[in-house]
Amino acid sequence: MLHKIRSSLYWKLILIITSVISIIVTAIGTFSYYKSSQAIDSDVQRFSSQILKQANLNMERYLSDNEQFFRAMSGSADFMQWTKTALGDRFQLYNLMKSLEERTISPYIHYHPELLSVVLYQEGGNESVYRSSHAQDIVLAYHYSFSQMPWIKNIATLGSPYKHVELRLDYRDRSNQQLQLPVLTYVQKFRFSDKTTYLAMDISLMSLQAILNEIHLGDNGYSLIVDEAGRIITSPETSKVNTLVAERISQPMLGKDAGSFYLEETEQMVVFQSISRTNWKVVSFVPYDDLAVSIQNIRNWTIAMTLTALVVSAVLIFIISSSITRRLKELRRTMRMTKLGRFDIRTQVTGIDEIGELGEAYNHLLERIDTSIQELAEARVVQQRAILSALQSQINAHFLYNALESINSMANIAGHDGIMNTTVALSNMLRYTSNYRDTEVTLAEEIAHVHDYMHIITLMYQDDISFQVLIEPELLDAKCLKAVLQPFVENSIKHSYEVNGGKLAIQVRVKLVEERYISIELEDDGIGMTAERLQEIQHALKQLHTEQEFIMLTRIGLLNVHYRLITFYKDEHTGVKVDRAFNQRGTKITIIYPWEQKEGLMHDSCTDR
Repeated sequence: MLHKIRSSLYWKLILIITSVISIIVTAIGTFSYYKSSQAIDSDVQRFSSQILKQANLNMERYLSDNEQFFRAMSGSADFMQWTKTALGDRFQLYNLMKSLEERTISPYIHYHPELLSVVLYQEGGNESVYRSSHAQDIVLAYHYSFSQMPWIKNIATLGSPYKHVELRLDYRDRSNQQLQLPVLTYVQKFRFSDKTTYLAMDISLMSLQAILNEIHLGDNGYSLIVDEAGRIITSPETSKVNTLVAERISQPMLGKDAGSFYLEETEQMVVFQSISRTNWKVVSFVPYDDLAVSIQNIRNWTIAMTLTALVVSAVLIFIISSSITRRLKELRRTMRMTKLGRFDIRTQVTGIDEIGELGEAYNHLLERIDTSIQELAEARVVQQRAILSALQSQINAHFLYNALESINSMANIAGHDGIMNTTVALSNMLRYTSNYRDTEVTLAEEIAHVHDYMHIITLMYQDDISFQVLIEPELLDAKCLKAVLQPFVENSIKHSYEVNGGKLAIQVRVKLVEERYISIELEDDGIGMTAERLQEIQHALKQLHTEQEFIMLTRIGLLNVHYRLITFYKDEHTGVKVDRAFNQRGTKITIIYPWEQKEGLMHDSCTDR
């Protein structure tokens, strides 16, 4: 077993890393778990008790005082007399409202400035409004009318007042600017002598929120009040008043008067308790970091122990693994020299484990690379020669070109247009194929070269062979590798017409595929090829050939063009495909390569010649 560990880097690393990590994690986890459990239990109990006590400190008295005052107004003689006042008797309405203010409202509002307004309203009849001057910079708008409140229909004639919370927009500041104010409205509906009368008072919830804000919940804690439906009564964020709390908060509080739970999403402890004589709950949100203050000490101790353990572990790992990494550093140095082009440097191989085998493999790789570089240099020469060989003629191009010019001149003098046009076409073909400077041309130039070839073919075979090119004008300026189309046209004539002498139709279609590739489809209606020959060629097209093998491909025009395309463009979708034509008789050749527009050339259309 000891020999196995010494001879295997795999087992050495497993033993070292497992031992170190096990010791550190076990020590830290055990200590942290023990101390954290004690601290969390203590802090949760302490903070829960504190929050619940502070949250209900003045809440019950606050709401109780409001309800008692409301009952005092509804039972006052002034209110009863007001309900009996004749319609439109403004003087009597004013005197009764003034008396209600002096006897009932003023003594109460002196100690409760949160009272904003008192409204007495009779359906289809009188309405009196008291606007408090004790609430600084807050006053009920003078165009306000109780009859405009949309929730009046929800009020039933009951023995207890109806409470409504809303973010009101009908209050103004001293400069008459509109305010968004959370307001608690007490309303009660009365029936006297077949008349329906409403008594309403508005209480600012800002004072209620101020009581909640006095609760110390840490730097980021806050409290709010919700009703039994989960609707927010008061909140530090005024915009949330009269909105629903998230279901993950309201659901745990259903059917419970008090309790607490933890929100994992926000890492908060939620503590709640019902307010007596209401269906409201005060809900406090305490960030876990504020709740577990005592855990900070444990965290500091944990960090200190972790750092100490890591330092000790790092020293031990460095000492123990230095012998292992020394050979890796040597191999790394050799790799860096290789990156700089030094393929003659070899790494020193020592040991019998995986690092030793890796060093031997890398040295062998360097030897193979050195050999491959020499082979590649030779292959590039072969490749260039093969490409040029596919384009040039076996006779002197300059001599033929001059000879054709002489023939053209004599035909022109003699008035032989046929000979002159044929000579021009042959001259154009010679000039096109003998220009080695341009390996890429436009599709328009490539198609023109094929038309020159077909002009000569037509002269030879008359109307037995028809030729058609279909291409969108905007594709005429697309780039194309030189001499990729004419070999296939020549193959169609050679292997179809020249074999059976029957009529032959050749059609070339050029289109754009996926806005990325040029597709050239050449299709004839000739005799085609046997299934065995078709399968043989398709198999050959799928093979990857080396440069040395390319010389053999020059005898097969189809494979020659395919190899030139994949060598030039180096795109996985580029190449030549062969299949039967749609009539299952002829042959269909498809050439695909990346689309690239050649600037500076414009063509109106493609003509068939």
